[in-house]
Amino acid sequence: MRHFSNKVKKDIRDKVIPVRFTEKEKNFVELVSNKFNISLSEFIRRSALQRRMPAQGVAEINRKTYQELCRIGNNLNQVLKHLKSGIFLGLEKEMFIELKALIKKIGFEMVGSKA
Repeated sequence: MRHFSNKVKKDIRDKVIPVRFTEKEKNFVELVSNKFNISLSEFIRRSALQRRMPAQGVAEINRKTYQELCRIGNNLNQVLKHLKSGIFLGLEKEMFIELKALIKKIGFEMVGSKA
């Protein structure tokens, strides 16, 4: 048998507020709620109560690109490790450091995050 706390019982949403939208407004609200992967009701509720929206989903192509950039970054780390040990004497260490930073920046931009 499940036990419900007073808080859960108190937080039941049983009040309805009818809202009217034009077709264009409705389509826009649905589009934005889908971007956040939440229901229309939840989106309107969060908007009206000025609550934070969940993080937007990352497109699969961006996720795959980010994963590939991580692999490239790992390879660069290995090259830098060898550079520091003196194995690649003919290569410029600064170029690899700059390239690594650029790949990291692009990766964060792909998933909509800040470095």
